[in-house]
Amino acid sequence: MKIRNLIAALSWCLAAAASAAEFQPLDRVAAARIVDPASHTVPTIVALWSSECVHCKKNLKLFSEMARGDRRFRLVTVAVEPQFAGLAELLDLLSVPGQRFAYGVDSPEALGYALDPKWRGELPRTIFFDGKGGKSALSGVVTEAKVRSALGL
Repeated sequence: MKIRNLIAALSWCLAAAASAAEFQPLDRVAAARIVDPASHTVPTIVALWSSECVHCKKNLKLFSEMARGDRRFRLVTVAVEPQFAGLAELLDLLSVPGQRFAYGVDSPEALGYALDPKWRGELPRTIFFDGKGGKSALSGVVTEAKVRSALGL
């Protein structure tokens, strides 16, 4: 009986850890760290997206396809909305890899400014890091050629 309880407790802990790791809540400190070029030693895409943004889905699909075919870059996604049940479904459906963030308790305006002071809220917004200290940002749907160029690949 003790082993059964231990297994049940362990299963519960693993399930809780998996769901907790699904999205990390984003605050201003984490946002500043995500967009600091010094924290990206390899080419990195930071994709800002929303569950209701049709064009965001196009970018996320492209990034997922590129990540499957080319392991030379990292992908970080930031949902510009608080986490809710079902938020991960789109990322899971598209097999989007990488670290996932969702807006936390700080105000959306403060988080947006921390991510990119030049950003005015248009989506999708993609921030590219070349892994050598370079950083650029684009709004709208991107092409594979534009992504590769921005990442220096």
